[in-house]
Amino acid sequence: MNDRKYPTELFIIGFLMNIVFHFFWLFWPGILFLFIGIFDESCLYIGIIILCLDIALSFIEQLRIRQAFLEESDNPDFRAFQDALSKDGNWRDNLNDFLNEKMSGPENQDESDDENEYD
Repeated sequence: MNDRKYPTELFIIGFLMNIVFHFFWLFWPGILFLFIGIFDESCLYIGIIILCLDIALSFIEQLRIRQAFLEESDNPDFRAFQDALSKDGNWRDNLNDFLNEKMSGPENQDESDDENEYD
């Protein structure tokens, strides 16, 4: 049984990012219709419907992302990422440590060492 937990903060941040950026083609027209709705009641209702659709689709998309995170993966790098986010403690610190470890790993060392071997 998988005992990973998806951080609630990430779910909320991802949900809000989906509303504004992933489904921007719904968000911005919805906002525009709401502004026009100040003067025309039918545009107000259209804007509300569009934004409700945006919210529903964003929530569904974030649930799909959460489900993908919780599933077992064959990719060892993604598994390490999953473990870093779901470890005890602050997920931001764990993710920062994970990224620093990946960036300073042996495969990312300066290539100048290799060039000196051939001199």
